[in-house]
Amino acid sequence: MTYNLSIKFAETERELSLIAGLRYKVFRDEFKADGDSFDHFNKLEWGPYDDSCKHILCMANFPDKKEIAIGTFRIRTLNNTDDKYQIQSEFNIDKLLERKLNSCELGRICIDSRFRNGIILFEIWLFLFNYLREKNIEIIIGVGSFMGCDLTYHMNSIRALFDKYVSPETKMIKSTQEINENIFENESYNEVEGIKRIPDILKAYLRFGCRVAPYYYIDYEFRTIDVCCVLLIKDIPNYQQKMLKKGFLS
Repeated sequence: MTYNLSIKFAETERELSLIAGLRYKVFRDEFKADGDSFDHFNKLEWGPYDDSCKHILCMANFPDKKEIAIGTFRIRTLNNTDDKYQIQSEFNIDKLLERKLNSCELGRICIDSRFRNGIILFEIWLFLFNYLREKNIEIIIGVGSFMGCDLTYHMNSIRALFDKYVSPETKMIKSTQEINENIFENESYNEVEGIKRIPDILKAYLRFGCRVAPYYYIDYEFRTIDVCCVLLIKDIPNYQQKMLKKGFLS
C-alpha cells in the first residue's frame, strides 16, 4: 500500500467533518464508546468542547488521488483566566496549574486501525512537537483511556501504572469522582501482564516521559477508565528529543 502522508491543522468544515467521522469509526465502531458527542445518524463524534480546540489532521494520499483521514489529535490552550480544560471535570489539577507553566491539553487521539504501525503516531507527534516549541509550551496534560468500565479486567495495568509511573507533579492530582481509590491497594498483581496490556498509545506517552496520577476516573458515558497523564517537555528523554528535532526514526 503506497501512499504519502500530509499533516496539518484542520481549517475547513470538510476537514473537521473528516476528523469527526474518523473519531466515530474508531471510538464507536471499534471500541464501542457512546455518549452525547456521538451522532449515530451521520456517524460523527463531536462535542461542544471541540469547537474551542485546534485539530491535527493526518491524511493518507494515494497515487490514484484517493485521500483518507487516518489520524487526529485535539489541542487546547487556556487563553482566559476563566477557561477550563475538559480534564478538569475528571481530575483536580489546580495545583499543577498554579505553577503558571505554559500548558496545553491533548485529547481525542485516534488512528485508523489499518495504519496503526507506530510511524503514523510518531509523525503526528513530530508535527505536534514543532507546534509546542513555537508556542513555548512547557507542560502537556491529558487522559489515557482503557476501553470499557471493568476495573477488574484492567487491574494489572492500572496497578502497574500507579506503581511505576507516578511523579511528584502527579501524585497530588486526584479524581473528582467519589470512588474507592485504593480498591487495589492490598491485592497482588501481575506487573508483566499489566505492562503488556497498557494501550499502545498510552505506552507511547510513557516512552516520551509521561507520568500519571495515582487515581482513575470511570467515564460511564464514553465507556472508558481514564487516568490523568502529565508530560513536562523538559522531561522528554534526550533520545526522543533528538528524534523529534531531526524528524526521523533511527
